[in-house]
Amino acid sequence: MDIIAETQARLNMYGLLSRLLIEEMDFYTLEKIKENKDLLDLFPKTKEWNLFWEKDTQKLIEEDLNVDFTTIFILNAYPYESVFVNDEGYINPTITNPTLMFYRDHGYSIDLNETRALSPDHIAVELEFMMNLVQEELNAIAKEDEKEVKRVRKIQKDFLKNHLANWGSIYLLSARELAETPFYQDVCNLALEFILSDYEYLAELEEAGRI
Repeated sequence: MDIIAETQARLNMYGLLSRLLIEEMDFYTLEKIKENKDLLDLFPKTKEWNLFWEKDTQKLIEEDLNVDFTTIFILNAYPYESVFVNDEGYINPTITNPTLMFYRDHGYSIDLNETRALSPDHIAVELEFMMNLVQEELNAIAKEDEKEVKRVRKIQKDFLKNHLANWGSIYLLSARELAETPFYQDVCNLALEFILSDYEYLAELEEAGRI
């Protein structure tokens, strides 16, 4: 896989994970996963889940997937970095939030009114931030701007190290334990494995002098 295709694949994965973790499932997204072999291969437990194939898609969403999503991500395992890193265990949507400060330091702003998130350190928002950084990397690669490529990769690695990979791995392990459907078990596994592998990928680039 060449560097452009590899970077595009990373961008696509961050986008997919952000979508799956920001809100409940919808008919279009689930049908897309069902019909696309490459996408479906990312969900091994779901492929073997009889209900996934036998039940009407809309009923599966309403009666199983969205119930599981609510139980995991809304009622029990709050997907916010501030909840996990603060001893008090509360969501911090204020300007003192370290994640928000990182965004602002790197020219990224977010309008929470356009999302389901209550705070900028929601795991899906952090995944979207990484998606935007990878898009910047892809643009720089296309322009053959090696200095900009390295700069953006450095930001990605720092963000994973200090934020997303740091707390997200613990969070996703906790969320996976709560998941009752094979689908959300797969989602948690996929996110966990990808975040850690992407950090390792960037660390290897740094060792090779490409960051």
